[in-house]
Amino acid sequence: MHKEIMMENYYLGNGRNWKYINKTINREIADKISDELIYDLLSQRGFSTLDDIRSFLKPSLENFHDPFLLDGMKDAVDRILTAIQEKQKILIYGDYDADGVSATSILIRYFKTLNLQTDFYIPDRVDEGYGISDAAVEFISSSDYDLVITVDCGISARRQVAEIVEKCTNRGKTIDIIITDHHQCNEELIPDALAIINPHLPYSKYPFKNLCGTGVALKMVHALGIRTGHPRAFEDYLDIAAIATIADIVDLTGENRIITKFGIEKILKDPCVGIKALLNVASANKTPIDSYRVSFVIAPRINAAGRMGDASIAVKLFTTDDQLKAIEFANNLNSSNIRRQEIQDEIFKEAIKIIENDSTYKKEKVLVVYHENWHHGVIGIVASKLVDRYHKPVFVFSVENGKAVGSARGIEGFNIFKSMESQSGILIKYGGHEQAGGLTISVSNLELFRKEINTYADSLITEEMLIPETAIDLELRENEICLEAAKIISQLEPFGCGNYMPVFCYKGAIIKEKKLIGNGQHLKLFFDIEGKKIEGVYFGKGYLDIGIFPMDKVDIIFTLEVNEFRGIENLQIKISDMRLSEDTIKRNKLLLKAARQVECLDCEDNWLYNGIIDKIIFYDDIVVDRDILIVIYKYISRKGPIILTTPDLFIHSGILYRETKININAYKFILALLIFDELGLMEVILDDKGNYTIRQPNEVKKVNLEDSEILDWVNNMVHNLK
Repeated sequence: MHKEIMMENYYLGNGRNWKYINKTINREIADKISDELIYDLLSQRGFSTLDDIRSFLKPSLENFHDPFLLDGMKDAVDRILTAIQEKQKILIYGDYDADGVSATSILIRYFKTLNLQTDFYIPDRVDEGYGISDAAVEFISSSDYDLVITVDCGISARRQVAEIVEKCTNRGKTIDIIITDHHQCNEELIPDALAIINPHLPYSKYPFKNLCGTGVALKMVHALGIRTGHPRAFEDYLDIAAIATIADIVDLTGENRIITKFGIEKILKDPCVGIKALLNVASANKTPIDSYRVSFVIAPRINAAGRMGDASIAVKLFTTDDQLKAIEFANNLNSSNIRRQEIQDEIFKEAIKIIENDSTYKKEKVLVVYHENWHHGVIGIVASKLVDRYHKPVFVFSVENGKAVGSARGIEGFNIFKSMESQSGILIKYGGHEQAGGLTISVSNLELFRKEINTYADSLITEEMLIPETAIDLELRENEICLEAAKIISQLEPFGCGNYMPVFCYKGAIIKEKKLIGNGQHLKLFFDIEGKKIEGVYFGKGYLDIGIFPMDKVDIIFTLEVNEFRGIENLQIKISDMRLSEDTIKRNKLLLKAARQVECLDCEDNWLYNGIIDKIIFYDDIVVDRDILIVIYKYISRKGPIILTTPDLFIHSGILYRETKININAYKFILALLIFDELGLMEVILDDKGNYTIRQPNEVKKVNLEDSEILDWVNNMVHNLK
């Protein structure tokens, strides 16, 4: 969010909607769970039976589903076993992201144990794009592979698979293709392959639909292990599978929870050589590895390989057993990640400039932004950052040689895959999930796409959907904000998509102390919560420091965390949103509304009187006298020319209130500006965004403040209210 919006949210509460998750709690089941907090949290997340709760709290590898429940698995395993017996040559065709390279790596490592001759092919993100490219079709068709296995791609490659088979047949070569994928299916594009393994296949009865591409590949290893007498063989690859599962942002429930939990344990105890090298290079080997660190430390470096040009480096890292080579590959990925961050930040700024300089974007519910030669590898990240900023679905395109390659990211309730499907007539190709996707379109159709995707979205995206929400699991009592509760919550790890860290709310905390940390980027706050001193950190919100004052009464949204320092554990709350208490926000809104009406000399007496009767405000809050005007005038005069936003009115009046102990608020501050402008003491210009531009005149004549018609009108109004 913009800094100004965040500050306005603090004073007026109009940033994010705070949404409480309210579901009926089954007390009969609750009584059988030892900890009430854990049960309350899980019941909010849809766990309705005791067995479901117990299996979630204690995931087991024994709960892995039978891999042969996946359509096509038996045929695929039979064909691979034939390849082993006949010493055939296999090509693994993967995708260039962390999921694709992980799946590729797992099959390479496992097939090596089966003495299979295996090569791999990862398409170039820029030159070839997602899926089986035309260049890959030519390569495979002219090679001597007997079997091609795709991972994390291929479900929409009907034309490409048909071309490969046809071209091989024309030269007298027999080739079989096995598709393993996890993306949603368009039935018209599903290939005619030897076997297709995808939990999203139409009519699939597989119990768990949310595996990532690597998860599907792991199920293949599981199935082959069963057939070859080593049913637990897949466990050797859980570390790589956990990284892919977290990186691909699939729900960390069901089998994904099992993969992630045991995969992280393997990373901690016995990771493969490549992961160990990457942890060392990223300086993450000295801190406990959890899903957060996998997501923000390991995964970006794996993804950087494909984003910046050569995804094969990540495959080589995962598949090597040579420590020196692993360090070389890890350093390469680290350098690529640094370069990726620099390019990504530059494109993000350019995209914001394009959007802010075109007023039509403000009216559109879907943002379509494009530019020549934006790096294909980072436009997906840029799209995600734009969604965070504007809370609208976003399509970001890189234009080159008459084509535009794009990445899309969505918001809750808007299906990106279906939206692209609705525009399939003007798209060259597309694919993805409900919340993310990739697509290619002719440059000549970009503006048509922008128009039509917004027409499609108009009836599906409501105004409420465009307001970001923070989902709150529970409103805690003061005695529940403690170290013990933070430790209890750790039972729900690993956290991630579909199993987010529990989010709590507390109303009425008192800010006792504040200080900037991290070179001013972050804010450390100390709260008084019913006599207990609670430490909190507000990451990335150091700029709020100027508007937050000791003794502010605030409502906070936060997570409970255990902070360990020198072997001592302490509670720390990580703040995700904070604003003044509900009563204070009501008061601020009423005073701001009153001030805006005074600007038109049209303030409603009855409405303002009701605010006094309801004790939202008091008479003293709207009384303006000569002493107050002098204090405000001297304060503003010291500032020189200045632009004041709506939050600034609260900040500066708050500073004056604390300096002078005089009841100065935003209402009185605005009135003072109007009076100064009326009397020629200052030039005050209000723009359409509600900002005041204040300039000092070259020469100020002596005036009598009592000559102000505005001041006289306001004082008469207050007198009438009494």
